[in-house]
Formats: sequence, structure tokens, C-alpha cells
Amino acid sequence: MTEQTHDIGPWYKQKWLWFVLAPLIAVVIYGTTFLYLAITTMDGVVKDDYYKEARGTNVDTSRSDEADRLGIHGEVLLDTLTGDIRVDLKSNSFLGDQLYVDLVHPTHQKYDQSLTVRSLGGTGVYVGNLQSTLTGKRYLIITNSEGNWRLRREILPPYDQNTFKVGKF
Repeated sequence: MTEQTHDIGPWYKQKWLWFVLAPLIAVVIYGTTFLYLAITTMDGVVKDDYYKEARGTNVDTSRSDEADRLGIHGEVLLDTLTGDIRVDLKSNSFLGDQLYVDLVHPTHQKYDQSLTVRSLGGTGVYVGNLQSTLTGKRYLIITNSEGNWRLRREILPPYDQNTFKVGKF
């Protein structure tokens, strides 16, 4: 009887070895990449009047309550095709010559837009221009220059010539 020996080659040429090691190597590469990204990038801060007190979260609604007391309500027309924004508000008192409109992205601050809209002759109609096109869900926040009242509304696409009601009617 003669013994037959098969030369299986060096260890690094074995297919089963690489079949077992490939997922482990991929996990190490992806894990270090994601760890690097988690450390070097900053999360955006979501705007609102939230603050932490002890273990609970409270919301300051005093500015929204002031808008209700003043009877502020109206419509906001967004037109992403032309980049125009038109705010038509009615109130029991004078609202001022300019208002601030924030279009807040729910998850990342870099997609937020802060706009100043100017009055057309004291008629309660304010106009301005968007900084960029809008995609996805947004929070619409309208305040006056003193910041003592606020209207807030969640808005959803489509934004092309769409009208959104704000305040209590």
C-alpha cells in the first residue's frame, strides 16, 4: 500500500478560512468607520421651548397662549417653485412691520430656515423669500420681533402653492 498525500497549500490560500474571517474583518472595518463618524460629526439641535427639570420635560406655552389671547390667526402660503412665502395674519392688535418665520426640520439643524417677512403697508400681509427649497416635514414657527408671542404648526409636503392655517380660528 502506498500513501497518497495531498498538498493543500499554505494557510492563506484556504477558501474556508477566508469564508470565516471575511465577516469578522468587515465588522472591524465598519465598526471603526462608524465610531470615527460618531465622534467627529455633530448632531443638530432641534429647536423648541423644551427644557429639562429634574427628571421630567416641560414645555413653555406662554408665548402660544399670548398669541391666543391676542386673537392672532391666519394663513401661510408657501410656493417652493418661486421661493415666495406670504403670511396673512389677523389680530386684535398691531403685529409690527416685520415678523420672523422659522421653518424647522424635525431632526437636523442644517436644514432649518430663518426668514424675516416684511409687512405690505400695515395690512397684516407679510411677504418674504425662502432660502432654499423645502423637502419633508417641517415645523412652521412665526414670532414677532419682540418674541412675546408665537404661532406654531406642523406642515407636510407638498409645498408648491400650498396654504397652511395658523392660530385658532
